[in-house]
Amino acid sequence: MIDPVEMAQKLISFGSVTSESNFEVSQYIGRALEQLSFQVELVNYQDVHGTPKVCVAAKRVPLAGRERADRHSSEPWSAPGIGFFCHTDVVSVEGWNCKHGGPFSGAIAEQRLWGRGSCDMKGPIAAMLSACSRIDHNEQTRAIYFFATGDEECGMSGARLLAEESKLFAEMADTQCVGVITEPTSLQVVNAHKGGCHVDVSSFGVAAHSSTVDGKNANWQMIPFLAFVRELASRIDSEPRFRNEAFSPPTLTMNLVIENSPCAANITVGQSTCRIFFRPMPATDWQFVLDELCRVAKHLDLKLTTWPPLPPLDTPISSHFVQTTLRLLDLSQAQSVSYATDGCCFQQLTELIVLGPGNIEQAHRSDEWIDLEQLRRGGDIYQRLLLHYAC
Repeated sequence: MIDPVEMAQKLISFGSVTSESNFEVSQYIGRALEQLSFQVELVNYQDVHGTPKVCVAAKRVPLAGRERADRHSSEPWSAPGIGFFCHTDVVSVEGWNCKHGGPFSGAIAEQRLWGRGSCDMKGPIAAMLSACSRIDHNEQTRAIYFFATGDEECGMSGARLLAEESKLFAEMADTQCVGVITEPTSLQVVNAHKGGCHVDVSSFGVAAHSSTVDGKNANWQMIPFLAFVRELASRIDSEPRFRNEAFSPPTLTMNLVIENSPCAANITVGQSTCRIFFRPMPATDWQFVLDELCRVAKHLDLKLTTWPPLPPLDTPISSHFVQTTLRLLDLSQAQSVSYATDGCCFQQLTELIVLGPGNIEQAHRSDEWIDLEQLRRGGDIYQRLLLHYAC
């Protein structure tokens, strides 16, 4: 069997910072899955900077003659299998400041595992692999899927690719298996989270020495748009149709950044760019906000650049999967969280939750860590889910 702590240490040793390739850690995970009798597919691609990246898609089928037996047919609801989702990239290690070691050393101290990705999310990956290693293939009666993406920390292009091109993901979606996003949730069941929308709006002028009349400041054309955004931001914070009280904060949390080029007081601005990011929530009119930003930018003759929106995750609290998982884990209620996961890209799955060891507050820190007890419990809980949904 795979020890979750030892496996997490090994995975941490593969840096896989999101600006670099995740090839080595993906290959290692692929080999580990093959040793557990999974069929493994490596999906290669290049990110927007031309860096080679890899997604892992894998499936373990029941042994011949061990498919789901008739004894399950009396159950009121039973999924045809289960899939686990994770990502192999981690955020930058700039500013790392941990007294127990470097970002990729995987040090153990104070009953914690320290290192970049220990919480988000090499630890949860290790817990998943550990759980899979405990499931006797002879007892498996339904499919087990395993997906590991790249670029979750910078746009989720790996998850988009899987959703569009992976035959194994399409198969899982077609059969409506249940799915678990293994982001850190302190092992609480999360049935809903926010998404993400990113819009860039640019105006153009002429850069010149400010003592002359040769320049044209791009900011003057941008100011009417900024005034509109300020009014829109006030509306989305106050109007009920843009709020969802299940979240904290219950708003779309729109953020705005202004970039000037050149940026010097004695040179007129040649280009002004307004970068806007907000977080869509279920049961809100977030599409109106996106449409209005685009409409007004075009009306003011500004350059508009948009990225495909990341819709929020919203699995109904009443769903069979949510309620069954709560019962299996002896929990009273599911939660909504304000961060986003690859689940934004897996809208084809109707039964999808987020559940993982570690606390999101420990992720992305300059001394990231995960509690060893959480890590081990994560393996136990994933094993419990596998026994229920795959055996």
